[in-house]
Amino acid sequence: MKGAIFNALQEFVEQGHGYQVWDDALSNNTLPSHGIYTSTKQYDDSELFTIVGYLSERLEVPIPDLVRAFGVFLFPLLMPQAPQEAQNAPSLRTFLMMVDELIHVEVKKLYKDAQLPDFSYDDHLDDKLTMIYQSPRKLCFLSEGLILGAAQHFGETVSLSQPVCMHQGGEHCEIEVVFNGK
Repeated sequence: MKGAIFNALQEFVEQGHGYQVWDDALSNNTLPSHGIYTSTKQYDDSELFTIVGYLSERLEVPIPDLVRAFGVFLFPLLMPQAPQEAQNAPSLRTFLMMVDELIHVEVKKLYKDAQLPDFSYDDHLDDKLTMIYQSPRKLCFLSEGLILGAAQHFGETVSLSQPVCMHQGGEHCEIEVVFNGK
C-alpha cells in the first residue's frame, strides 16, 4: 500500500477524531514502519489492516463503515491526479466506466508497483451499473466509499448494494450502483 494512502488515513482520523486517536493507533500497535509513511513508498498491507482494526474498536465503528467513510474522504484527494479525460467525464457512470481501463492504467504507469483492484462491468441497464471487483486485499468497502465520493463530486445520488461479496464467501464482489439522478 502506498504511503500516500496512510497519509490520507492519518488526515481522515485527525480531522474526524483528533490527533490523539491517530497517535494512539500508532503507539498501541507494532508496525514495521513505526507509523512513519512516505507518500511514494510501498508499505505492507498488514499495517493498514492493523490500524483500521484498532480504529474500528477504539471508535466503535464497524470496519466496513469506517473504510467506506475513508473512501468518501479519499476521493477528492485522488481526483486531481486522475487523467484529464476522467476529470472531464460528463457523468458518474461515464467516470466509473473509466476506472479499470483508463485511471488504473495511468496509475500503473506512474507507480509500477501499485497493486490495484481489477474491475469488470455489467452495464446493460440504464439506471444501474454493476462493478465486479476483484482483489486479494478485499477492500470492496473502500471502493464503495470512493464511488460515493465520486457521486458527490458529480452531484449525483446513488444507492449501493453488494449482493456478492468476498467477505461473505464470494470469489469476487459485485458492487451494484443504482443511479437516482441529480
